[in-house]
Amino acid sequence: MSPIKRKCLSAIAAGTALAAIGALAAWPAAPGRVVAVAETSPSVLARQLAQGVLSLHGGGPLQTRLSAQDVRAAKTLARGITASAGGAAPPHTAECRVAYKVPCFSVRQLARAYGVDNAHRAGWTGKGVTVVFPIWYGSPTLKQDLARFSAAYGLPAPNIEVRKFGTIPPMPAPDAPDAPFRYAVAEEAVLDMSLVHGMAPDAKLVALVTPGNFDGPDAGYAEILHAMRSYARTHPGAVFSQSYGIYEADLPARVLRGLDRQIAQLATQYAATMIVANGDTGNTSGTSPDPAVPWPASSPHVTAVAGTRMHLTDAGTRIRPDTVWDDSNGIGMATGGGLSAVFARPPYQKPYRNLVGRHRGVADIAANGSGESRVVFYSTYNVLGGQIDRDGGWRRAAGTSVAAPLIAGITALARQAAHRPLGTLNPTLYRIVATPRRAHKFGIADVTTGCNSVPGNQGWCARPSWDPVSGVGTIGDAARLVPALAGRRTSGSSG
Repeated sequence: MSPIKRKCLSAIAAGTALAAIGALAAWPAAPGRVVAVAETSPSVLARQLAQGVLSLHGGGPLQTRLSAQDVRAAKTLARGITASAGGAAPPHTAECRVAYKVPCFSVRQLARAYGVDNAHRAGWTGKGVTVVFPIWYGSPTLKQDLARFSAAYGLPAPNIEVRKFGTIPPMPAPDAPDAPFRYAVAEEAVLDMSLVHGMAPDAKLVALVTPGNFDGPDAGYAEILHAMRSYARTHPGAVFSQSYGIYEADLPARVLRGLDRQIAQLATQYAATMIVANGDTGNTSGTSPDPAVPWPASSPHVTAVAGTRMHLTDAGTRIRPDTVWDDSNGIGMATGGGLSAVFARPPYQKPYRNLVGRHRGVADIAANGSGESRVVFYSTYNVLGGQIDRDGGWRRAAGTSVAAPLIAGITALARQAAHRPLGTLNPTLYRIVATPRRAHKFGIADVTTGCNSVPGNQGWCARPSWDPVSGVGTIGDAARLVPALAGRRTSGSSG
């Protein structure tokens, strides 16, 4: 079995939909001893399933990592804290606080908190922009799930196109051996599109669906990149959103560099903008205390997105500044953040050379992803909450699989405002945060509190300005950030 499929299967054992992969090196929080991470116990697996946090953990196939006992335990833990399995209305924040002991938020609330609703009123809704989601297998219920989600939140009917690159195997029954992986992919696809649609309701959404051939030396990425190139050739300037990856240590450096040359081609030749999730297991791979970085998040040509915790009222108003998504539950899940062992520091990170040395530092920006501030979406296929089913229902998700599409949606607004392709976003992003005053002026809110420590690894901690666990910061006011990313001096645009 290939590394990517083995890891994705194990992600389900960790309670996930497909997944952003977490990672990375170490910010000098106080020095201390690094201890080995013990083999994940059934009780931890059950807690992760019950938590419904999107992540990726390494290890063996699902059937050797997740037992029926784990699933039963997860269902017991999740009893009373899982979203409804088919009700017409999604759960409200107040209901989540009572039933789950933590809030859940809608895309409407996040749009209000980030100032995206003000950007919409200025005319930036994603009209004329395409956001692309390359994914293995896809979901046969993608359009109907998005339609239900949109109707519930008063969003425009989504404009969705599905392009298949090869023959896609039919969805298996829930008890089939490959059902956990396939259902996770389907759930991930729906989640990503739902969040982009919430931020950029008039953008076109395109799923590039591939057959999932994982047995080659590239761990399934050749077909993904082929699909991306094929689309980009005829649609230059598209925004790509990806919530998955593979740890650098799981592929030879020469293979990663070869794959990354194709990423570079997408950015330079086709002016593509790529937004990628940064991972959910702190500065580790989830199976070892060693620093581990996910690719393509570690590519210098993409914008890697870390996870934060938002502190909101039930109406979606910020109570206090966002903080780093940390491992508050002690289950080894926190935002990724650290240094690449393969890719060198890009020019836009030169001001932070004292932190990153000669390495590419990851992440670049952050958005909501904590299990303490989950987001609600609708999916027919499900692997969260300690069960594998296709019954349909409202789900609550966390992880950088939430954070990345939120940023991708806001990027689509900037693409519309620019009236031109944006290409690699990072040079512009880092330029507008050159000083704290500029960052605030252009709608970036610095994140200065929290660490991504997990058992066995102290991780990195937030600091003023750029750091690996929050990048340059998070969205303070999208109505100011959108024109800044677009290179505009005035607000208000359409088309």
